[in-house]
Amino acid sequence: MLQELGQVISVIAAGTLKMLVSAGMGVGFGMGFWQTFLLTSLGGCLGVVLFYRLSGSLMERARLRWLRKRERSAVAPAVFTRRNRWLIRLKHTGGLRALAALTPLVLTIPLGSILAARYFRHDRRTIPALMLSVVLQAMCVSALLTGMLNSVATVAP
Repeated sequence: MLQELGQVISVIAAGTLKMLVSAGMGVGFGMGFWQTFLLTSLGGCLGVVLFYRLSGSLMERARLRWLRKRERSAVAPAVFTRRNRWLIRLKHTGGLRALAALTPLVLTIPLGSILAARYFRHDRRTIPALMLSVVLQAMCVSALLTGMLNSVATVAP
């Protein structure tokens, strides 16, 4: 009983950070499709809400750290890195939909939620779009992983 509770908490906690790892853990613990899907979705949605709400203080902390680092160095840092250019291009070309689609699997849930809060905080569709993306991708990943392991188990006795 206590071991199962620990497994459930582990899958939910991993889902708040990286959904693919969470689904893999659920399947590795021997959970079925529905349990893996529900726990991964729950963890992902909790992560979206948590990091979206904390993004203001996290961005302010990062800005202060950047200012302190800039004061110490005499050379001005590069403003546009390759990653910064890619993120701005993503924002301008794809908008909220592209960010929501990339958040669970390509970007981590914390990074996607913070970027969404930074660029789309005034759009009331932001949190529902991120949550919908998390749930749909959790369903696909859970189905893929449980289906793959079930098919391997039937082929190799």
